[in-house]
Amino acid sequence: MGASVTIVMITYNGNLFFQQQLNSILEQKHLKEVHIYDDNSSNDFKGILREAANAHGIITLHENKENLGVIRNIKKGLYENQSAEYIALADQDDVWFEDKLEFSLKEMLELEKGSRDIPTLIYHDMKIIDENGRNLRGSFWNNRRQDFFEHNFQTNLIVNLITGSASLMNQELAGYAKDIPENLEIYHDAWLGMVAYTMGKAKSIKRPLSAHRSHEKSLTFNQKRSNSLLKRVRNNIKQLSGKEEPLKHQFRFIECFLDTYELRLETNQRLKLQEFLSLEGRGYKAQKNYIWAAQNKSLFS
Repeated sequence: MGASVTIVMITYNGNLFFQQQLNSILEQKHLKEVHIYDDNSSNDFKGILREAANAHGIITLHENKENLGVIRNIKKGLYENQSAEYIALADQDDVWFEDKLEFSLKEMLELEKGSRDIPTLIYHDMKIIDENGRNLRGSFWNNRRQDFFEHNFQTNLIVNLITGSASLMNQELAGYAKDIPENLEIYHDAWLGMVAYTMGKAKSIKRPLSAHRSHEKSLTFNQKRSNSLLKRVRNNIKQLSGKEEPLKHQFRFIECFLDTYELRLETNQRLKLQEFLSLEGRGYKAQKNYIWAAQNKSLFS
């Protein structure tokens, strides 16, 4: 397996956990290079990043002169590295297991099967650790109730299944990052995941290949640095259980997605997206029934 992976890592004042995460990345097999995109951190943290770049020849540090925010920073990183063979996004405070890239890349090459011109995505579950590195109860998918149903296009329509820092994408998928909207309440991973599920291929790996660190200053689960991981988990559970308008943000997301790619989508995929959008305005009960039907179909298909 001669393929290699480029890492795009976004950082912002990650003094506490950066070094442990970097060490876990540098120990990976099939690692080609690490591009760190720092979003105008404090001088202290910039100093830590510069030391790391000077100490390791495969690290390139990109310093933003102003704060771009998570989505714009990730879009910049993916755009500037879209010629890379494969790209893995990295948080600044997670910990990667030693075979994360090796296992993900093996699955990627199997899924591609020589067709590298199709946007392809591999993503996996994560363990959860606290500030001290202690394992917390359940896995990331378990806490979001995402291990109770099949991961496929239908379930990805109702709730985002993808976590950027737990994913590996090919060159073709990375090229779609330029279209990620910055004015919707969605994450970059939701957009890229929907691209893969509609116009390419996606595969989920139930085995955790990294540990997500749950703490108040988590960056990529805090798009505007105001929503904690716990709040996001609660929101997803509410969407799945129907305790609030369940598909509100998904409608805006799919409308934008359909407007952007309607001419590229196959007829079947386009009709499925339009069918989903037809639920808007049909009331709470119709939307809730759609959610449960989608989950049950994925469970028993």
